[in-house]
Amino acid sequence: MISYALSTALFRGADIARMVDQVVAAGFHEVELSGDKGPVGVWLGRLGEGSAQVVQSFTQAGVLVQAVHPPATAWDNDNPDDAAREASLKEMEQCVRMASRDGIPIVIYHANMGTHPFLEEEWEANFARARESLERVASLAQELGVKLAVENLPAREIPRPTAKVSEVLRLIEGLGDHVGICLDAGHSNANGISAAEEVLEAGEKLFALHIQDNDGRGRDQHLIPGQGTTDWEAFLEALEQIHFQGVRTFEVAPGKYPETILAALDILRQMWEVR
Repeated sequence: MISYALSTALFRGADIARMVDQVVAAGFHEVELSGDKGPVGVWLGRLGEGSAQVVQSFTQAGVLVQAVHPPATAWDNDNPDDAAREASLKEMEQCVRMASRDGIPIVIYHANMGTHPFLEEEWEANFARARESLERVASLAQELGVKLAVENLPAREIPRPTAKVSEVLRLIEGLGDHVGICLDAGHSNANGISAAEEVLEAGEKLFALHIQDNDGRGRDQHLIPGQGTTDWEAFLEALEQIHFQGVRTFEVAPGKYPETILAALDILRQMWEVR
């Protein structure tokens, strides 16, 4: 059965109980934990309420935590500074360990972060460091029974490795069946690439989706699908073509009126689930 999840990045703050109530009221039964100052911060033990209670609060309400999006401190995995890269990897590994502890099947993975310049002449060196880092985390994830979904990232008109699904496929090659792709349709559109074509290219390596929209001019806007220029009909048809059964997560920014956005996503969920 096709079902859609909510990224908890939609919600402000760290009040897990209120967040659970809003998810349930909107008719969603799956979530991806996200938001450094919200549920991920609580889950990692950085904010109040207790990390062990986060997943339990959702599951007791009948909501499955299908994935976790690590905080920004775990994205700097190709940094040429060894200390910075090691700090990022330790954060990433902590997320994998906690996902294993709490039965969260998928951890989203960012291969790099723009804390250092992305230059054309540095592309291969950046890619090589990203691959070395991913190998280390993939080994731990395999040991603990967790899947990694490496996300395609917004290029912002710079030579950033893994902006394209073809680059992600190269990065994950040979790392095992537990390492795949999280396709962010908004990132594809911002990069001037058809999200539908990247679905087809990812194929059986597609583990998870981030569904959000933008104006196609390079900005990562996290709009409600339909408010930008992504071809959603082609995207959904591509998912049907590859028989995708994985996590489909709406990753929309809260904006000024998150309740209005949540209501719109509820309507969209109902429309798309019965396609």
